[in-house]
Amino acid sequence: MYQKRLEFEASEKGKEEQEKYRSTPPWSWRPAVPITEVTNQPPAFEWVPSFDVDKFGRISVLKCTSWRVEEYTLELAECVVGLQSFTEDKHLFSCSGTIVEFLKGVGCVVTSASLVKLPHQDEIADKLKVNVCLPSGETLEGSVSNVDFCYNICVVHVRSTSQLPAKRFSADTTFFNFDDCHSKDVVALGRLCKRWSLNVASGKLTPRRSQFDCEELLVSSCRISKRGVGGPLMDFDGNIIGMNFYDKKETPFVPGFIMLKCLQHFNDFGRVIRPLHGLRVKTLHEEQLTVLEKIHLVFPGVCGVIVEKVQVPSPEHSEIKVGDIITHVDGIPFSSAAEVSILVILSFL
Repeated sequence: MYQKRLEFEASEKGKEEQEKYRSTPPWSWRPAVPITEVTNQPPAFEWVPSFDVDKFGRISVLKCTSWRVEEYTLELAECVVGLQSFTEDKHLFSCSGTIVEFLKGVGCVVTSASLVKLPHQDEIADKLKVNVCLPSGETLEGSVSNVDFCYNICVVHVRSTSQLPAKRFSADTTFFNFDDCHSKDVVALGRLCKRWSLNVASGKLTPRRSQFDCEELLVSSCRISKRGVGGPLMDFDGNIIGMNFYDKKETPFVPGFIMLKCLQHFNDFGRVIRPLHGLRVKTLHEEQLTVLEKIHLVFPGVCGVIVEKVQVPSPEHSEIKVGDIITHVDGIPFSSAAEVSILVILSFL
């Protein structure tokens, strides 16, 4: 049949028919593909998010969830803004942010420090200008208040004559307890710098540490673009449990309880202070099954962190060795490396 079709296209009558279709809008003639070039294999596909992609999802991705989850998402969307930074009228970075407070006509927007820093340098760009785009499309001028390059956090203040919706990060740590058998479903939100441009992506919390060099970062399976950097991560109960970053194969995020303590340090000290505990630890659930099997035989049901490195020898750490499992700090149980860091920060206050 394919051979007959090819012969027909090569004939005078076939050529006349091709000319007819070419000259009759809106149709266009497409020659048949030889059977030798047809394969049953699907084309190779690799998901590669790009900075130039204007969206990483739509609200429709939540249609398979309950209406309550979608409603929580729409409520939180009122606090999600688009951000753009410029230096000497040259575009620097575009991302998302969350209004966490509005007091006396000033809104406090939390986002990623990538908005204000020089490329590949932990320095704030000179002659910086920040635009804050509200859901309605209204654009306000923002001013940088605080920056921490270790956690990659930035606080932008924005003045507004009208009340701006705000929502704080959740201080609850139980959602990150991988020993609990509850849902780990999450939603990542972001916004472009234009009117009604809400972007969302759903996924799950995954029990491993980010590839970035920060042991406090956790990971979700939500797939976003760089436009979603600095946007909030929400659980299915409507709580903001973290702030998103970007990676090609996963979405790292700073847990909400760490964000709260960083904001508290900004208010109290003007910067984030990190006491040196001298340990590098990893969430126990990240270990290979062969290692976990040995641990389970001796300590069934154990939950905590495993020591990877003792960086600063000291009298209080003299008994701690690589491979040790830590389950409590000052009698407080935990299940992730992020919780260890916040307990250290709390001990400083």
